[in-house]
Amino acid sequence: MKKSFLQSLGPGLLFAGAAIGVSHLVQSTRAGAEFGFGLIWALLLVHLFKYPFFQYGPRYAAATGETLLDGYRKLGKGVLIAYYLLNFATMFTIQAAVTIVTAGLASQLFGFTNDLVLWSSYTPLY
Repeated sequence: MKKSFLQSLGPGLLFAGAAIGVSHLVQSTRAGAEFGFGLIWALLLVHLFKYPFFQYGPRYAAATGETLLDGYRKLGKGVLIAYYLLNFATMFTIQAAVTIVTAGLASQLFGFTNDLVLWSSYTPLY
């Protein structure tokens, strides 16, 4: 059975959506504008360390039929605890960054107010 073009893109688009965040879209372009090629060494270094995780994490899951959390558990309880602690420690910063960038975009798009705190705290009443 032949996959359609859109079906063949599906997993890659989902992975890209999960891997690329606010920092990639906003801060990397800002750093490029401010520093030009002066930080190319940092880009290469980050890719050197980040690539194996993006390459072998999905391979592990596909080969074993397990999740990465199952694999971490097999490495020991300490590894799994470290994973949860890292996620817990970074989730607030990540959520704040996504919220403030979204508020900035909404502010520029709709122009009602430039108060990012107001945009960030908006909760629709259904």
